[in-house]
Amino acid sequence: MTVEIRINDDDSLEVSGDFDLLDEEGDAYRHRGKIRLCRCGASKSKPYCDSAHALINFESKVRG
Repeated sequence: MTVEIRINDDDSLEVSGDFDLLDEEGDAYRHRGKIRLCRCGASKSKPYCDSAHALINFESKVRG
C-alpha cells in the first residue's frame, strides 16, 4: 500500500497508508489507515492533531 502525506492548509499533516511512526529512540508504532499529525505546536496530544490550530488561528499554506 502506498503511504501518502497530505499537508493541509492552516491544518495538520494527514498521513494515510500502512506505516510505522518512530519516536526519538527509534521505537516503532504501527499504523494502518489515516492519522493527523500536529503542525501548529499547540496540540495537547502531540504528535497527533487535536484541532488546536483552529483555536490559535494557525496559518500555513505550503506550496512546492
